[in-house]
Amino acid sequence: MKPRTIHVDLSGKVALVTGGASGIGEAIAMSLAANGAAVAIHYHTSEGRANQLVEQFRRNGTQAVAIQADVTAPEEIERMFKRTQEQMGANVDILVNNAGTPLALGHVEDMPLERWSQSLALNLTSTMLCCKCALPGMKKTGWGRIINISSISARSGGGPGETSYAAAKGGLSTFTKGLAKELGTTGTTVNAIAPGIILTRIHEKFSPKEKLEQLRKMTPLGRLGQPEDIAGAALFLASDSASYLTGETIAINGGLRMD
Repeated sequence: MKPRTIHVDLSGKVALVTGGASGIGEAIAMSLAANGAAVAIHYHTSEGRANQLVEQFRRNGTQAVAIQADVTAPEEIERMFKRTQEQMGANVDILVNNAGTPLALGHVEDMPLERWSQSLALNLTSTMLCCKCALPGMKKTGWGRIINISSISARSGGGPGETSYAAAKGGLSTFTKGLAKELGTTGTTVNAIAPGIILTRIHEKFSPKEKLEQLRKMTPLGRLGQPEDIAGAALFLASDSASYLTGETIAINGGLRMD
């Protein structure tokens, strides 16, 4: 995977990327590091890859750390931010809330309340908890970037059996707007990216090959997305060039949805 760069100078900034050891999160972490940011890579189970990335970043002269946490547990999120500050010697300037996935496919009629609650905890509440920990430091410095990774599902309602995931992502897009209003005069912007069909492990697990091919044919650009396509937008949102952009959700889907 080649890091996306648009010649942004993030020197002196500390970034925390949740779910940063695979897929979209990995691509974003690589691009932030390649453009000068010190990067904390959060992971849940991908310890090996997280440590590989840290070693790679450090060889290139970038400060980096890998931190394991369950982002549905408030105490573990607090520990993650505390360790990031201890390792980096500074508060988080750039927070990328990327952790999240459909937990299981299932219709609402048959869905246990526990599964619904777990989906919202992972795909929505975790973002609120991470923002809550990041905001004191951002307000103190008068500069911050919060980038939430939503989904095309927030607008489409998701694929079959993805209602809980789509509802959580829809909530995330609305949360982005509300928090942007709260932080309007603090120097911190809040934006979201809504990826379309990006070729990551999620689609390897939940999307049959014939369905992916059908979606590719429906996409005006004639291809499905790669994690690097999302990283470029995240890099822009982290930069000073996006300082007058807040409360927005940027759809990156190759034209699959234009509404």
